[in-house]
Amino acid sequence: MTTVDEQTGIVEVDSDLRAADGRVPGRRGLATRQKLLSATRELLDSVAYRDLKVVDIAQEAGTSPATFYQYFPDVESVMLALASDLSEAWHDDLRKLVSNRDWDGDPDGSAKVVADGMLEFWTRHKPVLRVLDLASMEGDLRFREIRAFLLAGATSALMDLASERHIPGDPMASAGVVVGMLAHVANHQHGLERWGVPHDVLVDTVAGIIRRTIVGLP
Repeated sequence: MTTVDEQTGIVEVDSDLRAADGRVPGRRGLATRQKLLSATRELLDSVAYRDLKVVDIAQEAGTSPATFYQYFPDVESVMLALASDLSEAWHDDLRKLVSNRDWDGDPDGSAKVVADGMLEFWTRHKPVLRVLDLASMEGDLRFREIRAFLLAGATSALMDLASERHIPGDPMASAGVVVGMLAHVANHQHGLERWGVPHDVLVDTVAGIIRRTIVGLP
């Protein structure tokens, strides 16, 4: 991430965007870095994270391992960058998925939009999210913090909603449980569908849990 200090006008570049030697990449360098990120994301559709090699990523990106090492020290660093980019891009959007709803006038429709939106989000970004979940469960604090930030927007929005509606119990606990459930179900939705649970039934079921837990409606 690049930011500008409003008082000094100095441009500050996030260390994640620097090359391995500490230099800030120019336009071509940033394009090469993005190719490596995109190649990694593409490969994760067909290659397990633990089996992914630097040479595979470089080949997919149309470059060399030597070029890869100019930007990342290892495959794990690429995954951290992918996960961090996803978290920064979607933190606010997941919050808005909850907060930009008519919970008073259309609680059923609002709950379904949230449920369907979370499931769609997980489907679209499943390769990266799968690794993010795996590394978090293994106890890697770096991935765990990224995951927590990603879901914090939706969690805080649901907590505010539960507080406004004076739902019995602890609002934070209710919001955390619902978001955890949403993330888990979204991560396993294709397995549930293979077991015979239609997508619309899954959405209705998750929406019902949101209504009862957060909105306080049967």
